[in-house]
Amino acid sequence: MPKLSVVVPVYNVSKYLPKCLNTLTNQSFKDIEIILVNDASPDPEDDSICTFFSKKDDRIKYITHQENRGLGGARNTGIKAATSEYVGFVDSDDWVELDMFEKLYKAIRKKDADISQCYFMEHKGGLSNVRKLKRFRKKRDILNATNVLFWNKLFRKELFTKNNIFFPEKHSLEDLATMPRLLYHVESMAHVKEPLYHYIVTRLGALTANYNRIFADHSVVFNIIKEYMKHQQVWDRDRPYFEKRVLKSLLHDVKRFAQDDLFTEKEKNKVLNLHLHKSLTFLEKPEEIVIESIDLTEQSLRNYKWKLGVKSLLKVV
Repeated sequence: MPKLSVVVPVYNVSKYLPKCLNTLTNQSFKDIEIILVNDASPDPEDDSICTFFSKKDDRIKYITHQENRGLGGARNTGIKAATSEYVGFVDSDDWVELDMFEKLYKAIRKKDADISQCYFMEHKGGLSNVRKLKRFRKKRDILNATNVLFWNKLFRKELFTKNNIFFPEKHSLEDLATMPRLLYHVESMAHVKEPLYHYIVTRLGALTANYNRIFADHSVVFNIIKEYMKHQQVWDRDRPYFEKRVLKSLLHDVKRFAQDDLFTEKEKNKVLNLHLHKSLTFLEKPEEIVIESIDLTEQSLRNYKWKLGVKSLLKVV
């Protein structure tokens, strides 16, 4: 049985897939299982590339979906097919350093942690920057104890299987819907202070460009988290931290949308007015958020987040 499994969803990525798979098949850590999940991709080259690599390397398991289930559905298929104690995820338009999984595996084993994570390189518009991440600290505010990224980490597989936590299917923001639920079961996380993952921020067809879908899906994923908290009987206790998670996520996407010069101010305001009201219902006082323009929306979200932080501090004192 391999020591770790890496799940790679595949959909319309033939231009990028060979580079991704070459960095995985040439990992310095050899005791690895690579699970390719073709999510009913309409690009026949995706199938050709996956078939070629799976025939060349017997560590590759190639699975095809008859119907598209989205990134979350492809990851779920990979988790259930994984035979290792640990599982990681790589997006097929990205690539990794050749020693990434060796270092993540050593870190998670040394600390006997539930998750290990590394820094990453962000590539955008011809520029590359190292993105450093804060250490995980087990605390009362578990919902915000770490970032919601999945592709720069290695997980103990039973976090998913034992707790019956999987990604939502056919929705964007699957990371946001899943990480807060997992964190209720995480005791420790190992930290590798090196940028071992290469993340491509923008490309035609990438989720980062689909703002309408992203803002529509916010309310869906917030509800998934809320219902899980109620099931765990922590909703009343942890609601302020949930609101903080909601605000952080909305602010992140509103700020990114505001900085995107591919859209006019009128188009941006139209998207927010169409979708944001539903997400704001997850806040205790949604009427405090102004949705007249994207700049005013961003500022009122910041003000609300600041007030929530002061309220939490006074509660602790």
